[in-house]
Amino acid sequence: MNLYASISQRKSCRKYNLQPLEEDMLANIEQAIKSFKLLSPDIPITWRFTNQVKGLYHVEAPHYLIISGQGKAKEKECTGFLFQQLVLWFDAMGIGCVWLGEAKDAETSHNKSDIITIAFGKVNEPLHRTKEQFKRKPIETITNATDDICMQAVRFAPSGMNTQPWYFEKLEDTVLVYKRKLKPPISLIYKHSDIDMGIALCHYYLACKEMGKPFHFSHDTSLPKKAKLLSFGIIT
Repeated sequence: MNLYASISQRKSCRKYNLQPLEEDMLANIEQAIKSFKLLSPDIPITWRFTNQVKGLYHVEAPHYLIISGQGKAKEKECTGFLFQQLVLWFDAMGIGCVWLGEAKDAETSHNKSDIITIAFGKVNEPLHRTKEQFKRKPIETITNATDDICMQAVRFAPSGMNTQPWYFEKLEDTVLVYKRKLKPPISLIYKHSDIDMGIALCHYYLACKEMGKPFHFSHDTSLPKKAKLLSFGIIT
């Protein structure tokens, strides 16, 4: 399935029809996840379905997907990269969803390795939006390659509290990826910027795939220093 088209139309949905999806659709979701590209295959990420969550910013939905790791470094960006593909797959399948940063599983004991939750199901609101309805930073604030189609895909990437913490610097055939330092009070309460970085990398990857361009990401914390930015990695 081509997920690229969903980048410029998908929206976060918060009003759901609480009728559960059919069992075969849930099986299709599991198979879809297994088919997606991994950012770092050596970083294990697991998931499970649940029907109830609790916590701040709660959204009533028929289904929730809890994503877990092992408390290892780099697993948050791997989570964002992998499951943003699922988010776009949902859109292409006519299913709504929303990332829930603070939701916890209410059906089983909380796992300290749980990373984030996605609510999903059929919606009672518009599933899509137009490009003009996206509230995003001007593209020149997130990249030096404003005409690059892959960078334009990054600009549509969602992020918690709409922080958009990424900066992609293009140097010929290499892209240096930086993470923006958040300022107080947001930096004191928001801890999911690495997930957001993975989501942005997912959009870049899907645009590369659409354009027939190679994509390889490697973590690197020794990039040339930039004010208010942290080294994150390199795309080649």
